[in-house]
Amino acid sequence: MTDNWRIWNKAKDYGDLLYKRAIGDLDEMESSKALCRILSSFYEKRMKVLDVGCGAGHYLRSIRLRIDEDIDYTGVDATEYYVNLARTAFDDAACFLRGDIYNLPFEDNSFDIVICNNLILHLPPPPIKPVSELVRTSSKYIVVRTVFAERNYIIKEVRSSYGEKQGLPIRDGNLIDSKGEPLVYNYFNMYTEKYFRDIVADINEKIDVKIVPDDSWSSFDNTALAGKTATKVISGKQVSGNLLLDWRFLVLSQK
Repeated sequence: MTDNWRIWNKAKDYGDLLYKRAIGDLDEMESSKALCRILSSFYEKRMKVLDVGCGAGHYLRSIRLRIDEDIDYTGVDATEYYVNLARTAFDDAACFLRGDIYNLPFEDNSFDIVICNNLILHLPPPPIKPVSELVRTSSKYIVVRTVFAERNYIIKEVRSSYGEKQGLPIRDGNLIDSKGEPLVYNYFNMYTEKYFRDIVADINEKIDVKIVPDDSWSSFDNTALAGKTATKVISGKQVSGNLLLDWRFLVLSQK
């Protein structure tokens, strides 16, 4: 498998947007508010939290505001530019590291809570190894926010703009090679509840699985900030371009 799906090191504009949220120049994401509602049901003082796919640290801002201003937090992201932005945004009380979800640089059970938001859907299928790493590094809870569906869908979003940045042809007719593979893309996969329950059971059948809908947000439209395929609300549903997004939290408890 090629690494053509790893577009985020080319997406500095997206990192800059997350940085503005992290420092408070832009409003909190609705998903970060929802995450805090999930965490508040079991978080206790002095718990250690790992944020996998932390971006510029925008979730930390919400966690400090809504959960614990002195939280013991570590953020890890595969994109060095995002990690550097996070280090700029926050003081030394938070630790930000470069690392890959396929091989997290931590010992087993290093954290009480491991969170992973808006990342699993962008990874190549199957997501078994990434979920295994989240479970491995947690001693108590894992919270994953991703898109669910009534069927399992493997979706490749062709990214002409990032192709242009790395010198590839940008005519739409040139975006897919002769074998039917896009030159530059990201995954936007959707899985069923049963699929996640099955892979978690295969990892550790003793883990308790809860799936919580993320549906208590205010109406919003991010297209002015992040382009026409950014998430917005239409008739009470979250939409990205032509995709209807059924966001839910996968909440895992270690027994």
